[in-house]
Amino acid sequence: MISLELLAKHMAWANQEIYKEIKKLDPEVLNYYVVDREWTVRTIMVHIVTASYLYSQRLQEKPFSKIEFDIEDTNLIDNLLSALESIDRDLIEQVYKDDKEVTFETSKGERSEKISVILSMMIFHATEHRAQIVAALDKNDERSINLDEYSIFGYLRENS
Repeated sequence: MISLELLAKHMAWANQEIYKEIKKLDPEVLNYYVVDREWTVRTIMVHIVTASYLYSQRLQEKPFSKIEFDIEDTNLIDNLLSALESIDRDLIEQVYKDDKEVTFETSKGERSEKISVILSMMIFHATEHRAQIVAALDKNDERSINLDEYSIFGYLRENS
């Protein structure tokens, strides 16, 4: 049976690998979008990291705080990769904990969820946004990143 541990490790690997591939492309691709001009590749990449940070805080029952990035920094992708490395390490540690209920603050007030639910949400969230990034690239005829290579099968091939 597939585990949350494997899914979390796959997510961390897929995020890192796709960010590294985007870094190899012309910086102009960071401005590509699918439909909404506000959701550029750059914005989505930052969003994945900031949301992962938020999920990590919730899982560790830490008080709310923000992680911010200078989106115009020429080292943005390196900064995001560095942050992801640390955040993902913290998130993966959570899969080894008992599946207890944690309480956290949201913009709509206090909520509680099981660790497994938060981890699952985080994994699906990152997956959806990786697909959105690749769709934005594809819409602009940049087809060098094939999501099939970053599937769970790709992770298992690379890490077995």
